[in-house]
Amino acid sequence: MRTFLVLLKTEPGFNPNNVMTMRLNLPGTKYKDEAQRSAFYQELLRRVQSLPGVESAAAVNYLPLGGSNSSDSFLVEGIPDPPPGQEFIGRYRNCTPDYFRTMGIPIVKGRAFTDQDKAGSPPVIIVNESMAEKYWPGADPIGKRVRFNAPLSKAPWMQVVGVVKDVKHDLQTPITTDYYLPHAQDSWSSMVLVARTKGDPLSVAGDMRQQVWSLDKDQPVYDVQTMEQVRAFSVSLYSFSAGSLGIFAAIALLLASIGIYGVMSYAVIQRTQEIGIRMALGARGADVLKLVIRNGMTLALIGIVAGLAGAFALTRLLQSLLFGVTPTDALTFGAVTFGLLLVALLACYIPARRATKVDPLVALRYE
Repeated sequence: MRTFLVLLKTEPGFNPNNVMTMRLNLPGTKYKDEAQRSAFYQELLRRVQSLPGVESAAAVNYLPLGGSNSSDSFLVEGIPDPPPGQEFIGRYRNCTPDYFRTMGIPIVKGRAFTDQDKAGSPPVIIVNESMAEKYWPGADPIGKRVRFNAPLSKAPWMQVVGVVKDVKHDLQTPITTDYYLPHAQDSWSSMVLVARTKGDPLSVAGDMRQQVWSLDKDQPVYDVQTMEQVRAFSVSLYSFSAGSLGIFAAIALLLASIGIYGVMSYAVIQRTQEIGIRMALGARGADVLKLVIRNGMTLALIGIVAGLAGAFALTRLLQSLLFGVTPTDALTFGAVTFGLLLVALLACYIPARRATKVDPLVALRYE
């Protein structure tokens, strides 16, 4: 449950509010080359951008938190090529110029892509902060060059023109080395259309579809959802796990509390006659309460220590389900321990307090 709460509070590195998304996959039989694909998306974005209520529009091959990613090995100019098996690996996104503005991803240094970054122009690349810090620590990454790990004739050097804030493409995994390529220089057929709106993003979904069909009436549109829905779905597995395990944990804690209260209360009630004798011999109510609570809490502490030892050993099995929380999270263990101690204390105090108020003669006759 704590993991789920941490995930909900995790900053993804972009602004998911008021963003509408939908995926298109241009058929290769109709859009056979990069120029056709690039022209289609450029015209589509121009039309979507002009819709009432749309602030900006862009396209990207994979959405952050969408569950899909592209990774490839690369080389960095000025750094010796890594040996086989130790290649530099990074996730990359293929996007159009207004992608960062539309998704609310800050440009930390340099610039975003422009319409001038097109086919035939010098290849460019934008990297995230983690990549910049890893490969050019203490240096300005703008102007540095990177290329894919392939023959130079097929993978020319790409110049770094910008650095953007780190984006979590998976909330539950650490930030990775990420870089972005301009769609006009590497035109994918399958892209996600994203539009930032001034109001409810669902209100423009129909108009965005119509703009697609006005360009190509046979083009299917699917995965129509807001970025808030994308984010919610990305943590749905953890939501289900947290809900299921949380229910079982709550039932277990409730049963443990009821059991502790019942046993401790019964143990104190069994001592009612003893309490009457002590009070008849001059013991004060406070003395009796201290004795009963001390004995009862000693038993409770022994049980809790044994339970904590088992929990410390077994919660490590949950390691793979946790994010931002350790298997021995002090807050969780402390809260549960405090709760059980409080239950045990009440279980000792309430019946003992009741017994000290009973007339000693009545207590002595108690069966």
